[in-house]
Amino acid sequence: MTRFIVLLLGIVLPFTLTAEPSSTKKLEAVRGEISELDKTINLNKKTQAELQQQLKKQSLKVSEINRELNQIKQSIAVKDDELLNLQQEQGQTQQQQEQQLAALNAQIRSAFINSQPSYLKILLSEQSPERVSRSNTYYRYFHSARQEQIKVLQATLQNLTEQEKAIYAVKKNLGELEAQQLAQQEALKQQTAERQKTLAALNKKISGQDAQLSALKEEEKDLQALLNSLAKKAAKRPPPATSVKPNQRFSSLSGKLQWPLTGKILASYGSQRNLDKLNWKGILIASEKGTAVKASADGRIVFADWMKGFGLLIIIDHGEQFMTLYGNNDSLLKTTGDTVKAGEAIAQSGDQGVRQTAGLYFEVRHKGSPTNPMQWLRKQG
Repeated sequence: MTRFIVLLLGIVLPFTLTAEPSSTKKLEAVRGEISELDKTINLNKKTQAELQQQLKKQSLKVSEINRELNQIKQSIAVKDDELLNLQQEQGQTQQQQEQQLAALNAQIRSAFINSQPSYLKILLSEQSPERVSRSNTYYRYFHSARQEQIKVLQATLQNLTEQEKAIYAVKKNLGELEAQQLAQQEALKQQTAERQKTLAALNKKISGQDAQLSALKEEEKDLQALLNSLAKKAAKRPPPATSVKPNQRFSSLSGKLQWPLTGKILASYGSQRNLDKLNWKGILIASEKGTAVKASADGRIVFADWMKGFGLLIIIDHGEQFMTLYGNNDSLLKTTGDTVKAGEAIAQSGDQGVRQTAGLYFEVRHKGSPTNPMQWLRKQG
């Protein structure tokens, strides 16, 4: 029996001793792969966060350039009106000049035709002193009137010269504004190209249904946290000094709310986002990039910044714990703290942030919870 055990150990022990190093190596290899995978995941998360920050910075820069372009266009429109008014004044002045010249020429022609004697001839003639005095008075009057006409004509010509100088200055200023606009447009083009590259890289990182679902849940969580924070701040603010008229209260605007822009509904409230257990909290309205986005009701802007998943976002507080959200913008024309009226332009629609679709994402919230915007918006004509 003892011999058998010794023989058995002689067979098993070598096998065990050779198997153990192999298993240890495999375990070490697996641990190495896990470690490398953790590093890759952490690196991807870091890269994704960096891309998000880069996208935010570029989106805000594009928004700033668009806002400056909008201001330049308004300045050019003002200068165009000013130039038109000056040209009209110039035309009127030229017409006055022609009338004054015609009147002066008529007087000179009349004096020549009547062949009036000169003042010296009258003095040397043998006429009575009374007649000489009358003629002297007549010629002085005629000479004085002619001098006045010449002065008026000179003033008219001087005014015309000043107007021409003003028109030249306006044209020069207009040309500088146009050149500035072209430079801004070129900068906008470069910023937009950079943003599109960043977005493409970001979309490549966030691929797969699980990653999208996780990202969307995180976006909703961040938005809800923001809204809760804004609601708390709004509750702490003192009521406005002037009382709000009943017909101006947001709660009375059901079915009367102005559309932020007109377009086809691409995504309806409550519909699925093609991902498990996630629905749209607002509506997505189709529009061309750069379309003016207007405030749906009077209120105060409490948020105007870039937010992951919503792009450039504006949130307006309308009182009574009602807020409207305008996302997926290309540029923001207003800033936090601005007071806006219904129908006032607050942004320009874009194609980034929500579904990479050109249009506007719009929500209506009450006490932080989403409500169906279609119940608030008036019917589109």
